Amino acid sequence: MITTTADLATRAAAVLPGGVTHAARTYSPSIYVARSQGSHKWLVDGRDLIDYTMGHGALLLGHAHPAVVDAVSRQVARGTHYGAAHPLEVEWAERICALVDSVDEVRFTQSGTEAAMLGLRVARAATGRDVIVKLDGHFHGWSDAVSVNLDHGVPRPATGVPEAELLTTAVVPAGDIDALRDALDGGSVAAVIFEGSGAHFGHDPLPDGYAQALRAECDRAGTLLIIDEVVTGFRVATGGMQSLLGIRPDLTLFGKVMAGGLPGGALGGRRELMELLASTIEHPGTFNANPLTAAAGIATLTLCADGRPQATASACAERLEAGWNEVLHRRGIHGRVWRLASIVHLELADPAAQAALGVRLREEGVDLLHTSAFCSAVHTEADVTATVAALDRVLSASVT
Repeated sequence: MITTTADLATRAAAVLPGGVTHAARTYSPSIYVARSQGSHKWLVDGRDLIDYTMGHGALLLGHAHPAVVDAVSRQVARGTHYGAAHPLEVEWAERICALVDSVDEVRFTQSGTEAAMLGLRVARAATGRDVIVKLDGHFHGWSDAVSVNLDHGVPRPATGVPEAELLTTAVVPAGDIDALRDALDGGSVAAVIFEGSGAHFGHDPLPDGYAQALRAECDRAGTLLIIDEVVTGFRVATGGMQSLLGIRPDLTLFGKVMAGGLPGGALGGRRELMELLASTIEHPGTFNANPLTAAAGIATLTLCADGRPQATASACAERLEAGWNEVLHRRGIHGRVWRLASIVHLELADPAAQAALGVRLREEGVDLLHTSAFCSAVHTEADVTATVAALDRVLSASVT
């Protein structure tokens, strides 16, 4: 039964750590969503928000897209878990392999975090080496091996992660090829893992040419290159970020868009690497490629295969970027707005104003993921106009 926001927050505090189920959902004041459709979501208190969190980036087609709803509705009546192989998992894998040039085979997981865990295991098995190199600040889920130096600074494990992880996970500054080369020179590195967009889905872009240099250095050292496309895969382009960069990684991590808004992830890559999962590496997972997620993933990738949803979402983001930049310029507010395809980042120079920005925009009817906007193929001109106006009102209040 849906009750008031205050009641739900009280109940949540009693049964959920911190009252939430994901660190990024720690809203103050709390919000609870009753339903969503297209580019909007409605809270239990009746408020309507233009949504740019889009399922943490998973919903390129928007909330409750009719094709996805139909596919999942038809499948749920046929069964949600067969405990056996089924035709949908084959078709889903075929679609991913057809869209991403570097992927010969796919193994499905239940999340992007699990895809990262599996990718590191495959790399270590293939090379006989133990060390993984990650870039400073790059995020690859919450598993221990990659929870080292999630933020910029001195390498350190996240709370609850053993110090011993520092022995097998090395961190180098993003963009520093000399530091990378030094890390690889010892011959102990199984793989380099990185976000092709730059840290946090393009919030901290990589220098031009860096990804190509990564590929070359890994080839020189006999090290595998793993690109994390959990956010960017099938969103920034049909072939993912790697197609925009012009590189061919050995292994790719997928999640979010590829699962059509349901829980799921995947590891894809070269056949000889992936075939280790058929021989020496055991990989279980109760809900791997479950029929519901497979149905949603197929429906989504079918619509995304021609690139039109990506182009529509990117055009929306371009208009939003321009509108927000105009507001900053006209108001004389120091800050910046920048974009990666359909993802727009907004950052104010004043730390206090930046910290309050997400809350203030929600008060004006706009919900961002932190201060980044994931545009979808169903956001409208009216949504963009209202979103630009919302920022204008927030900044107007801050300078008066």
